[in-house]
Formats: sequence, C-alpha cells, structure tokens
Amino acid sequence: MESQAHRFGLTRPELVFENFLTGLGWALIILAIVTQIFGNITSIDSFSGGLATGLTVSAGLVLLLASTGIRQNHAARDLGFGLAILTLLAWLIHGILAGGPLSLLIAAVQALLVGYVVYLYRQSIQGRFSPRFFSLRQFETVIQIADTMIDADGQAVLHPIQVANNIDRFLSQLDSRTAEDIRSTLNIVEWALPLLTLGQPFPFSSLGSHARRRSVEKVVSAESPLLRSVYKDIARFLKLLAYAGYYGSEEGMASVGYRPFEQRQRAQGVDQSPLFHPDPFSQKGT
Repeated sequence: MESQAHRFGLTRPELVFENFLTGLGWALIILAIVTQIFGNITSIDSFSGGLATGLTVSAGLVLLLASTGIRQNHAARDLGFGLAILTLLAWLIHGILAGGPLSLLIAAVQALLVGYVVYLYRQSIQGRFSPRFFSLRQFETVIQIADTMIDADGQAVLHPIQVANNIDRFLSQLDSRTAEDIRSTLNIVEWALPLLTLGQPFPFSSLGSHARRRSVEKVVSAESPLLRSVYKDIARFLKLLAYAGYYGSEEGMASVGYRPFEQRQRAQGVDQSPLFHPDPFSQKGT
C-alpha cells in the first residue's frame, strides 16, 4: 500500500496547481475585503457591485476548499472554476453599468488568472496521464469507474490508474465507429448519470466514492421498466469496461487463479510452436 501511495503521489505540476489554487483563493477573499473598505472607488454599493463582491468571496472560499485535496475535492474544484468565471463576469457587468474602470481592470485580471488556473489544471492532469484514446476528462472518469466497479475487499492488485491505462491502451486499437460509441456512453455516465440517479449537478468523476457507488447501485437496481431498459446498457458498459482493464491484465488474471497454458505443469515439455499450414491459394493450379 505504501509503495502504491508513493508511486501515485502528487506530481510537480499538481503541487504547482494546488499552491496556485490556495493563493488564488486567498487573493479573491482579500480582494472582496479591500473593495468593501474602498467601496467608493469600485462603487460596490449598487446591486451589481454587491453581487460581484459576494461571488468573489464565494469563489475564494470554494477554491481554498478545493486546494486542500485536488484529487479528492473534485466537486469543489469544478464549483470553484464555475464561481470564478461568474465572478469575472459579475465584475465586467458591474464595470459597464457603474462606469468604473477599476472594476473592468479587476475583471480583466481575473480573466487572466482563470485562464492560467485552467492551464495549470490541464498540465497537472497531463503530467500524470498521457491517454491515447480518451480525453483528459474522460480518462479521469474511467479511473473513477474502475475504482467504483472493482470491489476486491482491499486486496486489489492493480491501482485504478493502472486499470484505466490498460483500458486506454486496448481501446486505442478499435475502429473509429466503436470508439465513438464508447466515448458517447462515457460522456453520458460522466455528465448525466449523477443527475439522473442522485440529483447531483456534478460530474461522475467529481463525486465521492460512496456517492459514485450509490449511483451505480441505482443503475443496477432500477425498477421502472423505462429506466431499466436504459440503465441495463449503462450497467453492462460500466462492468465490461472496468473488468476488461482489471481482469484482462496478467496481474488481474493471476488474482483469480488463472495461469497461462505455457506456465501450467501439464504444458511442460509440450511442443508449443505454432503449426504451419501452406496457403492453399498460393499453390499452383488454384
């Protein structure tokens, strides 16, 4: 367990991203306090100014929460990104309505900071994964699917990231039509499934482990005939995807007692060289 934790510890881009989230969170909170003190300069006594200040504080607090665990607090991270975008839009609208150049400057600086934090986020994911088939977001979804579907009572021989890597490598060899079907189903699982099963407005990969498991359980045990017909395919998709990445590996097969034929006792001394049959179409007279 310790070796896995060390192997999958935070990378340098993730540490930079985490520290930047902390700094940005405090910066937004301080900005809200300063604008309250010097309200006559930013004209925050209006409704638009109060809304911009309130969103600024909210975005700062949520980003601080997200920075306490960037791999665990996915929901806080997503909400913080959304609030940061709403904050810069609020300052932009307030600057236009109130005619305040300082508010417009705040909006412009926040736009740069939001763009940079999104860039750092992508770098932090790219620093851990280099998927060939999935997008970065889809790869995160597959990791959480593997973590939810593989129940080995704490004795899993593969980390969910390794399972996702196996799936990505396997699917990168499929034809384009099948690939698009898999991506479409994965997007449904990521964005629609939590809302349909739990009423949660957050994507599947942002949910906690218990929430993801409850979502899958509702898919499997759906009683409504209409939902059962839809959820049946989704449940099969989740199961096949996770099991292919886990039990399709040498470590996964060994965990259930499977041994390749060449390693079995009865295979010792048996000629295992492939049989050669001449191509009948290459013979004369055909």
